[in-house]
Amino acid sequence: MLQGYKATCHWAFCEQLALFGVKVVSERVVIDRDRITGAGVTSGIDFGLTLLSLLWGEEMAKMAQLMMEYDPQPPFQAGTPKTAEKEIVNSLLQLGNPLIEAFLRQTQEIISK
Repeated sequence: MLQGYKATCHWAFCEQLALFGVKVVSERVVIDRDRITGAGVTSGIDFGLTLLSLLWGEEMAKMAQLMMEYDPQPPFQAGTPKTAEKEIVNSLLQLGNPLIEAFLRQTQEIISK
């Protein structure tokens, strides 16, 4: 589905996405030809607004943004591994490692078929 396309996903799973022949891009929303992908949880709002703009126009997307009062101003600059302190990234990776490893095993099984 994404092989040969540029795409994004949650930062913890980018390496796995690349195993499928995807050119992984570190952006919140990526449009490549007829595919649109979004990164982590909060980028889902950006993804939705982008899709709304493509389907119904920029004005409609702006009205939707205003309606939900989407004006992100996070209290901390720790939303990506690039902005978070290394200790925070490492701690989160330790906590999430069992899940990441499980997904990696499933990815490798799929690829080997």
